[in-house]
Amino acid sequence: MFIPFRISLIVSFFAVGITLSSLSAADPEKKNTDSSKALVTVNGQPVTQADLDFAYLSRGIANAHQAARQQILEGLVNQRLIEAFLAQQKITVPPQQLDESVSRVEKLIRKKGDEPEQVLAKMGFTPKKLRAAIALPLSWNIYAKREITPAQMQAYFDAHREELDGTRVEASHILLKLPPNADQEAVQQAKQKLADLRKQILAGTVSFTDAAAQHSEAPSKNEGGKLVTSAYRGKMPVVLTEQIFPLKAGEISEPFQTPFGVHIVTLNKKHPGQFSLEDVRGEIFKILSRSLWETTIQKLRSTAKIDWKTDSPN
Repeated sequence: MFIPFRISLIVSFFAVGITLSSLSAADPEKKNTDSSKALVTVNGQPVTQADLDFAYLSRGIANAHQAARQQILEGLVNQRLIEAFLAQQKITVPPQQLDESVSRVEKLIRKKGDEPEQVLAKMGFTPKKLRAAIALPLSWNIYAKREITPAQMQAYFDAHREELDGTRVEASHILLKLPPNADQEAVQQAKQKLADLRKQILAGTVSFTDAAAQHSEAPSKNEGGKLVTSAYRGKMPVVLTEQIFPLKAGEISEPFQTPFGVHIVTLNKKHPGQFSLEDVRGEIFKILSRSLWETTIQKLRSTAKIDWKTDSPN
C-alpha cells in the first residue's frame, strides 16, 4: 500500500458519508474485540486491532477475507517502518501545517453531522494517533522532496517523454477472450493462435483489419479492431498503451495477456504531445516518490524484526 500523496486513508473515510451510527453497525462481532491487542510488532512497535479496524473503515470494508486482511496488515507494517525511518532522518512536519491538516479532517467529520472526538474514540483512535497518521504522508513528502533531485526529474522525463508529454496514439487490436479461471494451457493456445495470425498479417496474406473482423472477440472487430485515440494515461487502459507506445507505425506486437484476454496490437499513427517537464513535474514527483517509498520499504524490511502473532499469519 502506498500512501504518501494522500491523507485519504483518513480523509476519504470521512468524505464518503460514513456516520457515527454506521461505525457501530459496520461489524457487530467487533464490539467485544480488544482494540489494543497487538496483531504484529515491528521492531517492538505494535500494530493493533484498532489500527486494523481504522484501515478497514477508511476503505469502507466491513468484513475482509483473509488475503485482504493480510495485505492491509502488510501495509500497516510498512507504515511503522517508514515512521521509524523518518524519525531517524529527523523529518518533522511544521506544527502549523499539521494543525491545518487535522483541522480539515475534523471539519469533514462535523460536516457529516458527527463530533470528531466521538468518531475517533469509536475506532479506538486518540487525537495523538490521528495526528501521527496524518503526519506520516506529510513527513514522507518532505523527505522525498529532499531526496529527489532536479536531475532525476529531468532524466525520468527524457526516458518517458511520450508517456508524459501528451502524445496520443491511434491503434488497433485483435482480442481473444479467456474464461475467468483460464489455465495456462488455454492462455498458451490463445497466444499461439494470435502468433500464427500475426505471421499471416506480416506475410501479407491477410490485412490486420480483415483479421480483426474474422477473429477478434472485441466490440471493435467490425471496425478493424480500432481502439479509441488515447494518451498513455487516457481513455485507453494502460495495459494496452504500455504495449502500443513502444511500437513504430505499422509494427505489430507479440501476443500479450491482460485482464481482458490475449491481444495483438498495431500502431496506426502517433500524434506528438506538447507538454514540457514543467507541465508534468508534479506527476513525475509522485512516480519517483512512489519508487523511493518502495525501495526504502525493501531495505527496511531486510533488517526489520517483524513478529506476527498466532492469529495473524504472515
